[in-house]
Amino acid sequence: MLKKICTSVSKSYYYTGSTYPLNQRYLSVKIRPSTPTVTKLDEALQLFDEMLHRQPRPSITEFNRLITVMVKMKHYSTGLLLYKQINLMGIDSDLYSMNISINCHCQLNQVSYGFALLATVFKQGHPPDVVTYSTLIYGLILADQVFEAVELFKKLLTEKFCEPNQVMYGTIINGLCKVGHISKALELLRFMEAGSCKPNVEQYNTIIDNLCKDKMVDHALEIFAKMIEKGVLADVITYNSLIQGLCNFGRETEAAKLLVDMEEKGIAPSVRTYTILVNSFCKEGSVKDAEFTVQKMVQRGLDPDVVTYSALVDGYCLRGEVDEAKKVVDRMVERDLVPNIVTYSSLINGYCKKKQIDEARHLFLEIQDKGLIPNLITYNSLLQGLFHTGFLKQKEFQEAKIFLEEMINQGFSPDANTFSLLLHLTPSIRQDSPIRTILQRLAGDKRRDDKMFDSTSGFIS
Repeated sequence: MLKKICTSVSKSYYYTGSTYPLNQRYLSVKIRPSTPTVTKLDEALQLFDEMLHRQPRPSITEFNRLITVMVKMKHYSTGLLLYKQINLMGIDSDLYSMNISINCHCQLNQVSYGFALLATVFKQGHPPDVVTYSTLIYGLILADQVFEAVELFKKLLTEKFCEPNQVMYGTIINGLCKVGHISKALELLRFMEAGSCKPNVEQYNTIIDNLCKDKMVDHALEIFAKMIEKGVLADVITYNSLIQGLCNFGRETEAAKLLVDMEEKGIAPSVRTYTILVNSFCKEGSVKDAEFTVQKMVQRGLDPDVVTYSALVDGYCLRGEVDEAKKVVDRMVERDLVPNIVTYSSLINGYCKKKQIDEARHLFLEIQDKGLIPNLITYNSLLQGLFHTGFLKQKEFQEAKIFLEEMINQGFSPDANTFSLLLHLTPSIRQDSPIRTILQRLAGDKRRDDKMFDSTSGFIS
């Protein structure tokens, strides 16, 4: 029985993942035709209070619409509290409100409470619908309980509790891909193709995207071709996944052909579409092609964003053309775009590779004045720059120590690249040097998890 499943999952789950998109009919609502759309929590709470004092009292349907607005703003706990207050006022919940409450619990990593509400739904005589079960399945997947989600899905199919829709199928397909079972996800896609609930572009997109991420881009292209044959129209997400997959393998020419293909089919490329190509061209050292791509997107009426320009900055820095990279940053500022830590880290790396360490130092201080927090790449670049410009000198040596200590104090866990960067220094470091102490501390922190330190610890013993 389904009741056994409800009991078996009635325990705490925890997950910090993305939010589940509610059923479309829950979203973008107005409370009354004469009431402006609520956009802030304070407005919603004020309206809720007014509704409670209204005579005659509004129906549960009106309260559902208001609480849906709050849930869309991700105020899940507030939504649950308001439903509790509504029930205390003698207003009974309906299936719609129960589904919203179940969704709130799932978003709060409380899927066990969601299943407890399912039991309440049965007791109140409300037959659960496909939204109820889809939300619970998604809650299990959020809680990394994909096996339980699949088992519930199978039970719904075999015992015909409800007819799964595209959302439910898509949720299971996404969950299977999440845990690396793409072959099982493909089986389910084929099952959909043979059944009455045909897959739409969203289910195909999930499969295509995960195949590309798993370096099976040719397989993804085959799925794409079959999707088109079945009359399912691709969208910009489909093309972005394929273009990214091709670019990851240095197949920019094929990716560019896909860009032409999507334009011929009337699918407008997005900023992300062009940015993928810009980044790939830059990684390959083809900055001219990247700049041409930026020009093309501007001609199409699209504005390059911070990610686009940051890729260009990195591309110029990889070629040692730091002055050109700086010009790109100036272009960003002229367009009222604020460079982020990725932009500046690339520029700092460029300065360090050109051994322009003073410029790198100055920029490092400047970004902190701007309120940006340096990341591991920033520190890596600076340390490498200091070491390569004369680390045996006392000034650079002391500064390297300061940066290394600051990196650790900022909570960064140095990776293998950071540590290997420092290893060649150890023979020149005095036994009583603080930097040797730091290196020993790093080795101690890493030795538990990284076998690399087993072969290198002799350098710092």
